[in-house]
Amino acid sequence: MPNEVEVEVVQEAKPDRNAIRAAIFASKKPMSKEVLFFGQKIELRQPILEDILTAQSGEDRKSAIVDTLVKYAFVPGTDEHIFEDADGDAIMKLPFGQDMVNITNALEDLTTVNFQDGKSTSSSIQPG
Repeated sequence: MPNEVEVEVVQEAKPDRNAIRAAIFASKKPMSKEVLFFGQKIELRQPILEDILTAQSGEDRKSAIVDTLVKYAFVPGTDEHIFEDADGDAIMKLPFGQDMVNITNALEDLTTVNFQDGKSTSSSIQPG
């Protein structure tokens, strides 16, 4: 029998619900991005779904970025938060300029949420 080739037929396994769920819930490592904020390098981490939904449905949209900074701004490469809840008023009094644009753009990159109006888009905002 000249040049016979054996071909093995491999059937692809069908997706298993439990395996899919396990893989989804095991992949909890958030994305992060380092940003220059008033001359200091900080690490912003991707917010969780619950916090995004709360920010979108909350009546106080002004506090969305402040709350996000308090919860998701870290000393780069560590799990140490930069801000505390008590820093909220001080953060609100920081000047709006390129530093704030860097923060909002980084958060939009991590979430696809426009923090200016809370809508789910990926547009940038510019200082006035």
